[in-house]
Amino acid sequence: MSNEGEQNRRLRERLRRELGSLRVGFAAWLKLRRQQDVTEQHASQFTAIEACIDGAASGLTKHLDMLDLDLPRGEFAELCRRHDLRILWLRRLWQYFRERIDQRDDARLAPLLRAADEVVWSAWRSVFERAPLLGLSVTGGPAPLPFIDLEHSPAATPRSWVSRELRRDGGPLLAEHLERLPIALIHLPVASVASPWWLVFIGHEVGHHVQHHLGLVKGFEVQLKQAVLQSATDLKLEDPGLAAERWGRWSQEVFADVYSVVSFGVAAVRALTEFEEHPDARMGEPRERYPSAAVRLHLMARTAEKLGLPGVQASLNGLDPRALITGQEAAEEDLRLVDAVVEASLAELPGTDVSLTELLGFNARHFELRWPAIPTPFDVTGPRRMAGAALDAWARTEAAPVAGDTAALDILADTVKQLLGENRLPGRRGGAKPPRAPVDGEELSDILLGLDTARLEAASRGAE
Repeated sequence: MSNEGEQNRRLRERLRRELGSLRVGFAAWLKLRRQQDVTEQHASQFTAIEACIDGAASGLTKHLDMLDLDLPRGEFAELCRRHDLRILWLRRLWQYFRERIDQRDDARLAPLLRAADEVVWSAWRSVFERAPLLGLSVTGGPAPLPFIDLEHSPAATPRSWVSRELRRDGGPLLAEHLERLPIALIHLPVASVASPWWLVFIGHEVGHHVQHHLGLVKGFEVQLKQAVLQSATDLKLEDPGLAAERWGRWSQEVFADVYSVVSFGVAAVRALTEFEEHPDARMGEPRERYPSAAVRLHLMARTAEKLGLPGVQASLNGLDPRALITGQEAAEEDLRLVDAVVEASLAELPGTDVSLTELLGFNARHFELRWPAIPTPFDVTGPRRMAGAALDAWARTEAAPVAGDTAALDILADTVKQLLGENRLPGRRGGAKPPRAPVDGEELSDILLGLDTARLEAASRGAE
């Protein structure tokens, strides 16, 4: 072998060692996580991540072995530099999930996350248990993974969405190619650790995941726009088409809000009231992603009333959405369309003869539960019913004569985390691959191998 070929061989060996180090480290981490997951709570999530990370590393190793050692030294070095960037990006992807899963090792966060896992499973799994009974052919998949985020409010990251942390400056790597992450995520605000009754917001976030998972995004948007267009026309509003477009733009948030009420009852309305209370002048302000705050609260309250749930007005905590938007023409117009929106949202889902209430097995009596009672019999609806009861207990505690009693709230918080974490349905939590499978390792390695140096550099650099 020529001296140049020997230099190339050494360079290739460095990368082999780096890939080997990544795979050994990943395997050791995954083995430890599985050993600690004695109930196989996260079995399907670990399997999905393994297929993506280790599969991609395997594909990169095969390609590295095929590099021609007889290439000119500079050309070979450039190929190896690209490989180095691919390995770095793959480490970033692993680290992205590792940081969120390893939060369960933090003694301060673990109790809240155990409780959150149960509430997520309850809000997610209900759909896939009932679907076959209703004649729907849908496949499950790993439940969304909750983790604590330094955000003010909860958020969802479906597999089809790309988080800002993974975009970096190399957004095209993900935005154009890696559209499906191995698992979906639910961001919980750090305030949930001290105030676990905010786990009620999981209903909204799971609603996002279910809509994406079942492929209902476009169909529901069309269904909502048609309902609004008809209602706006009947009401002789000035521009029915514009109203329909506006509500269509909000359709994903509408679906998630309605899902939260169907799965958590009036607790979902009460929780949102806390986060949507603003100065009166802002309650009717138009927004891009959501209806105005007053209209959104009215939408959720009317959904709860349509479902026959008691205590709806009390859940608004003294707010009157209608009064808050008096004189704000656009918000008043949207408010008049809310009943049509609610009716369309609770109707049969697009392309099916099944409604959201049927899919979730809605039963108004489920929400008569009082904390700290445990549902009997305890089934998949149990954790979300308990979370709703916990939110009600918080509201009553805050309204007690000794308002804001820190000791009482601390005791309640500890009890909520304990009872929700302890009361779980037995068995392994797995699921078949969804209809549009997450990206696998071979596909990911092909994506990485197809990118030029500039795009790899952008995708692999840290946040600035």
